[in-house]
Amino acid sequence: MLVEFAERFIRLRQDQGYTQQKIAERLGVTPQAVSKWENGTSLPDAEMIRSIAQLMDCTTDYLLSHQPSAISRQNLESVQRQTEIESVIQKSVLVLEVGRGLVDMLLEESHNNYALIHNMRMRLGDQMGIIIPVIQLRDNISLGEKEYRILLHGRETVAQNESEYPKYFYVQADILPVSEWRLAWPQGKWLEKQSEIPEGCVEFSAMDCIVTHLAEVILQYYDRILNRQITADLVDIVRRRYPAAVEGIIPQQVSLGQLQHVLARLVTARIPVNRLDYIIGYLEEHSVEGKENFEAAITALTQELC
Repeated sequence: MLVEFAERFIRLRQDQGYTQQKIAERLGVTPQAVSKWENGTSLPDAEMIRSIAQLMDCTTDYLLSHQPSAISRQNLESVQRQTEIESVIQKSVLVLEVGRGLVDMLLEESHNNYALIHNMRMRLGDQMGIIIPVIQLRDNISLGEKEYRILLHGRETVAQNESEYPKYFYVQADILPVSEWRLAWPQGKWLEKQSEIPEGCVEFSAMDCIVTHLAEVILQYYDRILNRQITADLVDIVRRRYPAAVEGIIPQQVSLGQLQHVLARLVTARIPVNRLDYIIGYLEEHSVEGKENFEAAITALTQELC
């Protein structure tokens, strides 16, 4: 069982782009503990297995995949029941659903799909200074052949998109940057994958287009994605690097709620918040109580951070 868990854990971690250090931070354990799981020298307890399954968007049954004893089976069933209850009560933050036609395309590109999503999350983190929750990718047979939709907290945020994606298309490089992807579609050459990329062109796939759209949606609705826990995680990142910028300020002088509202407003306005130590320092010195003070703080921070 240890070996089977180790193999599946490693595969899931690598597919989703996590390092041992990063997954240790997300699970609240030491990198040494993660290393022991992957070496097959120890197994997480039941509560941790449930946390891993939630983070990796898989079932506890998949992680364990063994014939348990009567005692361990009872414990596993308890964990699975709790996971099922929580999945019904608390929807995944972000879900990307795709129709049958896109499923076929994505299966062909399956070795790259999670990497594309992970790279998008990393890119937004680098550019905007934000944390993006794990994004669930699943098929939906009720959608059209080449349709997809984006769900936020279980509710449809982007309705069925009826764009007729080909497997690949090629667009003139001078039409980029990629942020103008919608402009690229009508000017692209809609072809099957070529052995050589046409001269002066850049290759795209269905997933490239979808992930770019997903990134736009994340920024547009980040005020609905950002919560107290994500805000606290961002503060912890600053605390580890600049402890004096946080200690005695968050939450003593500036509450997590106040910081959350400021960050959400800035990000949805496309203002990077990767200078979080500066933002915390500003909020320490300037009240954001009341609409007038809040707007003044947003204006001042926007001018400084742009």
